[in-house]
Amino acid sequence: MEGRLRSLLVAGLAAVALPSVGCKFFQKDDTTLPNATMPIGTQQASNGGWFGGNKKPAYGPVQEQIPVRVVSSAKRDFKPDTFSAFADAELEMAYDETSRPEQDRDALIDVSRKKFQEALKRDPKSKLALLGLGKLYTWAGDRERATQMFSEAIKAHPTDKDVPWALSRSCVKFEDWAGASTACDAALKLDPENRTYMKAKGYFLARQDKWDVAFDTLLNVMNESEARAFLGRTLVGVGRTQDGLAQLQMAVKANPNNENAQNLLAQLQESQTLPTNPDVQLTGGTR
Repeated sequence: MEGRLRSLLVAGLAAVALPSVGCKFFQKDDTTLPNATMPIGTQQASNGGWFGGNKKPAYGPVQEQIPVRVVSSAKRDFKPDTFSAFADAELEMAYDETSRPEQDRDALIDVSRKKFQEALKRDPKSKLALLGLGKLYTWAGDRERATQMFSEAIKAHPTDKDVPWALSRSCVKFEDWAGASTACDAALKLDPENRTYMKAKGYFLARQDKWDVAFDTLLNVMNESEARAFLGRTLVGVGRTQDGLAQLQMAVKANPNNENAQNLLAQLQESQTLPTNPDVQLTGGTR
């Protein structure tokens, strides 16, 4: 499966080259990249928040039953994008973190899937439907079907930056950091100055232990102090506390007025022993 995904990425993403109009469908972004303004301990699990993978609804009684019937195409002559909009709303409801019985969630997912599929019957190249099904299968943990949907979306919309960006978010759910980096590179080819994409690429590289390259990448959208604070939080988040502390110290050294880095250090000092050398190197790195 890994080999198939990688080959699909290489084959499909190689064609991406020109900029295009954005897509409202994926504007909702609960990115869990390290944020120096967030208190330590409040980060979501790294393998899910971006693309719904870490949403775990608490099952229990609900106050009101939600109807789950499919809109009949015979009664309503909806356009493909309309079906996709309804489908996305029902998918969001299915994974809402409020209490919901499992059978209600499954029913809503099925309704959402059928509407996305109805949209594709009407327009086999519908970007919203293809990405919607990719999102649905990603949230459900079905990587093979998710990969198929994103592969079809890449073929149908090779110059649309939203497609590789959505694919990178899907890879996050499966902790495929190399695949996420490849997809993010394709999105950056279409929108080279996109700060969100660049920051995400830095994070994906860091999760592959490519700290030097990640640091250089982050310098495209941050100053040195901010980049080191970003890496520091990432390192702490993956359990490399001492290396993370060292980066935070260097962030403060580069800019003594970096309040975010100072606050992170203050929080960590309460429970960790700081390295005595503020210029301590990353393990296995050169910075």
